Amino acid sequence: MPKLDFTPTPADEQNYDKYFYFHREGTSFAQAYDDIRECDALASGSSIYYGADSGAMSGVMSTYGPLAGGVGGAIGSAMADAIFGSAMRREQRRVSLRNCMGFKQYHRYPLSGDLWKEFNFEEGLGRKKENTRLNALALQALVASGPKPTTKELGL
Repeated sequence: MPKLDFTPTPADEQNYDKYFYFHREGTSFAQAYDDIRECDALASGSSIYYGADSGAMSGVMSTYGPLAGGVGGAIGSAMADAIFGSAMRREQRRVSLRNCMGFKQYHRYPLSGDLWKEFNFEEGLGRKKENTRLNALALQALVASGPKPTTKELGL
């Protein structure tokens, strides 16, 4: 069972939208594992990519032609996606996961970033290897079906 007890700092409290875990009283491990895997599958389908449909692209294409604009747009899009898209995909995944688990009547509880990283993962630039993903989801299910947390419940 992952460690869940911690003394919150102001920085922890500001990051409860990122670092949290789920719990539902009276839930078996098998049910929690099915639920978290289903919600993970829904949440990991997220994709936000900044395309090459900006006004700057139109200017480049009219000045230099479609090939130069296409190459520049591809490079610019790749850079923008690496910088902004990754963070947005992580945030979208967290929100989707919260919505799905909330729909399944799980409650959300706070966690420090360091403890969260022990049994969770983030995906922004690519998908985690399946064994890493399934091990983390199994630990999340263990927590979700374990003893009722003594900390305050967060809203979904």
